[in-house]
Amino acid sequence: MNTMLAGLNDIYRAKEELEELKLQHPELYEQLHHVVSLTRQLQIKYGYMGSLLRDEDLPKFRPQFVRESILSLYQREVQKLKDHPDFMEAKSLMKKHSKVGDPKLFLLILGAKPEMLQGSTIIK
Repeated sequence: MNTMLAGLNDIYRAKEELEELKLQHPELYEQLHHVVSLTRQLQIKYGYMGSLLRDEDLPKFRPQFVRESILSLYQREVQKLKDHPDFMEAKSLMKKHSKVGDPKLFLLILGAKPEMLQGSTIIK
């Protein structure tokens, strides 16, 4: 299987579209930022968050060492984001920038610089 890595221009385009989402849908963006931040604070893989947002069952990302009560709370927060009336905007942005990948998109939301993300493959 041959996978294309996102180049710096791809990451910059994703950042620009995230900024546009922030301007056009500030409430949605704030909720998205909240869930991304919660994901990081709970040390849950970004791939798990992405799979929940896309309604995919990806067992390889499911947290193994997080208490079920904490995971349930986390899943409720993700569901609140998915229930937002403009959620499809965020979902289509994720799909459009799938080459960049969920972890890098989510790190951009947290303020990471595109240069720091280029070529990073460790992030999950």
